[in-house]
Amino acid sequence: MKSKFICEELNIGTATATDWASFCREVCQDILTWRSGKIGGPGIVVEIDESKFGKRKYNRGKRVVGRWVFGGVERGSNNCFFAVVENRTSEVLLSVIKEHILPGMTVMSDCWSSYECLSNEGFVHLAVNHSLHFVDPDTGAHTNSIGGTWSAIKRNLQGTNHVKGQFDSYMATYTWKRKHSTAQSRMESLLYMIKEVYPPRSKDKRKSREKREPNKISNFLNICSHF
Repeated sequence: MKSKFICEELNIGTATATDWASFCREVCQDILTWRSGKIGGPGIVVEIDESKFGKRKYNRGKRVVGRWVFGGVERGSNNCFFAVVENRTSEVLLSVIKEHILPGMTVMSDCWSSYECLSNEGFVHLAVNHSLHFVDPDTGAHTNSIGGTWSAIKRNLQGTNHVKGQFDSYMATYTWKRKHSTAQSRMESLLYMIKEVYPPRSKDKRKSREKREPNKISNFLNICSHF
């Protein structure tokens, strides 16, 4: 939902809506950090790629000022990972790959030189030369799934007034949305994640807090009731 719609529906200020949105994104980021399981499995292909997020300098030309994001997606599922990286060297990308992809998986990529080490690291690596083909005619390798994912993420971020310094949380939120596609599953998941990140206090402490902050508690329950 857009902030303007939330403010109108709940009769709250822009600053309050922004704070709650930041809070929800931070919860997504915490959960993804704690549950950073590896993707892949028997017979599963993982596509990997990097993309730069930002704006063209002076709104012209090809130079983009922003941050590099490295990601991978499983074909045929919503399992994925995205990581903001400082550079695209083989050392940096390989460390992310080992953290997020099961060993021995079939990994498809473009011909970026940093991926040349994958075959020596126990992965089945297939590459496609995008200057010649979208799909390699010999191996059938392509990165159409991850390419489409970049487009979807950038469309999702368009028109959003991003909070400075929280880019990682926006990426985490996209990953969470990808795994929970319906409004009901998102709401259930969000409340469960909040409970996990901020475990409920004991009954005595909760009553004491409610006495101290009755308006804050009622406002939160009011927000939840509108979903």
